[in-house]
Amino acid sequence: MILRRSGKIAKGDLIKRLQEALAYLGYHPGPIDGQFGGMTEDAVEAFQKKSKIYVDGVVGPSTADKLNRALGSPKIELHLNLAPTPEEVKDSETKLKWVRCPADKFRNRGGFTRTTLRADTAEAYNKLYEEVHALGGIITSAGGRRGLSSKASPARSKKSMHYVGRAFDMALPTGMQNPSTDPYLIENAGGRKWTVWCKTDNPGVAEQTVKASYVITKKNAKGKRYTIVKTKEITCRVFNFTVLAARHGFRNISARRSFFRGGSYGGAEWWHFQWEDRLIGNKTTFGEELLKVYTLEKAKKFVYWNEAKNCKWKVNWF
Repeated sequence: MILRRSGKIAKGDLIKRLQEALAYLGYHPGPIDGQFGGMTEDAVEAFQKKSKIYVDGVVGPSTADKLNRALGSPKIELHLNLAPTPEEVKDSETKLKWVRCPADKFRNRGGFTRTTLRADTAEAYNKLYEEVHALGGIITSAGGRRGLSSKASPARSKKSMHYVGRAFDMALPTGMQNPSTDPYLIENAGGRKWTVWCKTDNPGVAEQTVKASYVITKKNAKGKRYTIVKTKEITCRVFNFTVLAARHGFRNISARRSFFRGGSYGGAEWWHFQWEDRLIGNKTTFGEELLKVYTLEKAKKFVYWNEAKNCKWKVNWF
């Protein structure tokens, strides 16, 4: 089970207990009314940030465990038990191979010439790469596969698709820096989602005017850095990379709410695309996906194996 804000405000006794726990710890979830609204989400994010865990405003097993530890035994009645039901994770007899896929560097903007993905995801990626190049575009890379010893952080989820080889990141400096020269234009699509437009010189691609977002970093009176998101209209030949990626099974993810409140550029997340084909909601587990590329012995060495193995897609794994 997870507790989160949704289109309709989530309600219930567990949310009321969450609010009481946050208030006891000095956070401000708003009225203790059992409704997961914006103030409760802000309080959850503040707690996650201070606890140095992934900041997404969602209360799952990891955040609940941190809350319980912070509350201690004096407030055991406020503890939340959101751990998934332990189930045996079935090992996969055959393992998918890791494949090094081509990627592009753009001028002096950093990135790599390869991204490593598992075989089924690599097949989809290579088809996407071919289509992007046929349109005169590029796919930059900040990497794909993430090692099992890599730890989570406020910017990294314990159940990231990178661990199971299903995600790639484009190079962060290739968008949202200078819309006039960036190879990608990043447009706010609402709901904390982005539309990524890829520039091209292909005369067969029509010109469009895009309201591109970009960031400026400043310092406040105390010397702390914060970001400001601005927009600029750019007219040029572009194609919709987000739509094209979706045709091949790759979906983008939401930016973190903190990004729009002056948080670090790392919270923008426009560069992240994950292959969601063949995942079944409320059935496919994170552990099963990990065992498609690793032996059980090696998977058990994953730093978050016990926490993540039974998490189900679209239930407590997104």
